[in-house]
Amino acid sequence: MTQHERCRVLVVYYSRFGVVKDLAEAIAEGAQREPGAEVQLLELGETPIDTPQPGEDAQAVALRRAPLLNQLTAADALVIGAPSYFGSMASPLKRFFEDGLTADNPPQHDRSRPWYAEALRDKVGAAFTASATPHGGNEQGLHSMLTMLMHLGMIVVTPGQAAPLLVNEAAPYGATAIAGAEGKRLAQPPELAAGRNLGERVARVTAWLKRGRMDWEQQRTPAGLVRQPGDRSHPLRDEEIG
Repeated sequence: MTQHERCRVLVVYYSRFGVVKDLAEAIAEGAQREPGAEVQLLELGETPIDTPQPGEDAQAVALRRAPLLNQLTAADALVIGAPSYFGSMASPLKRFFEDGLTADNPPQHDRSRPWYAEALRDKVGAAFTASATPHGGNEQGLHSMLTMLMHLGMIVVTPGQAAPLLVNEAAPYGATAIAGAEGKRLAQPPELAAGRNLGERVARVTAWLKRGRMDWEQQRTPAGLVRQPGDRSHPLRDEEIG
């Protein structure tokens, strides 16, 4: 299997008490079940990436930030996770994408318009979360993450309804866990199993799409020229869209 045929899955997460980290590791484990999948974990901290650390100047911040952004753009699939706070994703995760996709390095077409970013377009995306109680905002938190992924032009993958229907407590929009009122309850075996299944599904769908696109590109480009994933320099003609 060549490097171009491998699918790279990046699990990006913010975990305050540990349960989201449990899910992230389970998702990474599941993604590795797919042959050819290369999986990385990226844990975010409380401090925004653009905040200078002691002794850093603006150039040092950019040099520290660049590898993180390169991980995003190099991945074929992103699985993002954070606790659900007030019915939405926790702010460190959202801030990471806001800062990263509007950064001066690498340059963007217009930093004043963060809603218009193509760096992650056509990548596969999925989400996972945790809340204190079963009705603590898990589904709303997942929706906030999936909305961001869709806004960026990503191809969303969800687990869908899990069997047995009407008995399984998992959300159909992503992997979830219940952490308890104090956040001390770690992910339970059924929740970890759901995380592994989501990771495997993401990696498998990513492999299908990447290999299918390679075949598609080879059939539609001149001999000897192969467009790389994400290359939009030759947009589809109307007849190709319809």
